[in-house]
Formats: sequence, structure tokens, C-alpha cells
Amino acid sequence: MRSLLLLVLVVAIVLPFAATAGPTTADESFEAYKQALIAGDGATASKLTASDTHAFLAQTLDRARTMPEKQLRALPLLDQISVLMLRHNMRPEELRAMTASDPVAYAVDQRAFDMNEVAKLTTEPFAVNGTHAQAELSNLKGSPIPVSVHFKEEAGTWRFDLMSSIAPFRAFFESQAGLFKNLQIGDENSGVVPLILHLLTGRAPAANIWSPTG
Repeated sequence: MRSLLLLVLVVAIVLPFAATAGPTTADESFEAYKQALIAGDGATASKLTASDTHAFLAQTLDRARTMPEKQLRALPLLDQISVLMLRHNMRPEELRAMTASDPVAYAVDQRAFDMNEVAKLTTEPFAVNGTHAQAELSNLKGSPIPVSVHFKEEAGTWRFDLMSSIAPFRAFFESQAGLFKNLQIGDENSGVVPLILHLLTGRAPAANIWSPTG
């Protein structure tokens, strides 16, 4: 009985501190997220990622593995780019391993990004509106598309909100859909999306980029 009472007392004392031990503001969460990326700490980055971002990444991975060309071409341009970028940059076995695990944790653990570029990222102070917060990236001013990073509060923690962060890019691609459609050409590797992949990575995509990896 004494041991049980002691356990209850420990839990009652420790839990309130544990609940506030992590980042308590969006600014702190941004710094914690950034440091997790630099350190290759996938577990921490995953915990600081919003639930709908996890769902979007899982869906994109599944599409990269399984979605046939006709269905893929029917997606909004940003979603096409997201799927084909994975096929362009990762081998089929890597996609399978990533899908079977936590996508965020896997990508960070594998350091699937430029750490030097991440280390340079800084923001203006976050503006908070209820459970949502956003801040402009300080070192990307002058971009033709507003570049802001968004966080949302979930279960008392500010988490990286990819969906809101990429919303301006989604809107830009949708507004230019007519122009991009005119860039389609008639071969197997046609379309503006492979061209965008080439421009972003400096490598031409493979001829089978539209085919699922399995």
C-alpha cells in the first residue's frame, strides 16, 4: 500500500511538469523542429508535426508507390509534383521502407534534406490566431510567392503545419493551370511537372516517372 501511494504521489507531481516540458510557443516549436532536423532526430520532428501533415505525407507515399499515370495526371499540380518528386529522388525499396514506418521520422533520420539550408532558416516573430500561428521566413523576403511557416496547436503542443505552409504554392499552381496545360507535349515523359522536377533537382526524370513503383 505504501508503494502504491508513493507511485500515485510521483505521478501527481511529475505529470504537470512533463506536460509543459516541451515547446510552449510556436517560436519555440519552430526552433525545436529546426534543431531536430539538423540533428537528424526523427522522433522529435515527428512529435512536432501536425496530424494532417502526417496524413498527407502517408497519402503521398502511397500514391508514389501505387497510383497509375491517368489518376496521377488528374491530381492538382502540387500533388503531382509531390508524388513524382518522391519517385524521382527515391528508389522503390526506399519508398517501401518509408511507407512502412513513420514518414517524418524516416526522412529526418535518413537526413533527406540539406542540413546547411535548414540551419540558415530564420523567421519573423510568429503571429498567433487561436490555435494557428504563422511567421514569414526572414531570409526569403522578395520571393514572388509569400513564404511563411505555419504551426498549429494540437494537444497542447505547437506542431509544424505543412498543409497551411504550402497553401500559397497550391494556390499559385492552380491559378496558372491554364498556362501549364499549354506546355503539355505528346511524348511519354510529357508535361510541366517533369520539367519542374528537372529545374528543381538539376536532373531529368526517368522516362517511367509516371509509372507506380510497386
